[in-house]
Amino acid sequence: MWIDDQILKNCSRDIETQVFIPKETLVVLGNGNNAEKEVYLDNCKTDGVPVLKRYGGGGAVLLHASCLVVSAGLWVKDYFRNDFYFCRVNKALIAALSSFHPSLTSLYQDGISDLCYEGKKIAGTSLFRSRNYLLYQASILFDSKIELIERYLKHPTKEPEYRQKKSHRDFIKGVSEILCGGSLEELRDSTAKSFPRALHEMLSDELIQSQDNQRVHLLGKSGVVT
Repeated sequence: MWIDDQILKNCSRDIETQVFIPKETLVVLGNGNNAEKEVYLDNCKTDGVPVLKRYGGGGAVLLHASCLVVSAGLWVKDYFRNDFYFCRVNKALIAALSSFHPSLTSLYQDGISDLCYEGKKIAGTSLFRSRNYLLYQASILFDSKIELIERYLKHPTKEPEYRQKKSHRDFIKGVSEILCGGSLEELRDSTAKSFPRALHEMLSDELIQSQDNQRVHLLGKSGVVT
């Protein structure tokens, strides 16, 4: 998938981060998702909304021009400990978001790896691993655009316990509902500046240099052509 590949093609770098606002509306499935079960495919076809699949796991998400995508590719000590790395990178992202506005210090991780605020989901995240390489993705809702989510995404076949079968409308919250001002573009610029620094601070004892002997395997597994 193009979002993943933008990071993977730069895997020769010890850390690569990208923060951007999507230019189009698209559905992104987790690696193990079944599109027919997770997505209203007829609505996507009618509206010309692409349905793509990322390398990492997690559930289906809708990307649109009112959300923020944060990606990171980094080399870490261990092949495993995914829960540990998920937690650390999420904490780094929360720290980066909090530097934009202090109200975002109240964000926390729930479920497997969601970022939440007062029981509602504001961001979904995913992880792709290949030996020492870790590819992290987060989609942060600035404006929730519930009507779009309801049109394209079905109720997920798997849900975290804290969701308690709530509808999209009752479960999702946008960052704009938390902030007392500030634009999506300002949040993007602030996060792009602070996220790499937060990753270094949160994972200082875990980061390693890019592994020359693993890059061919990594790029071959992902399908990136160099």
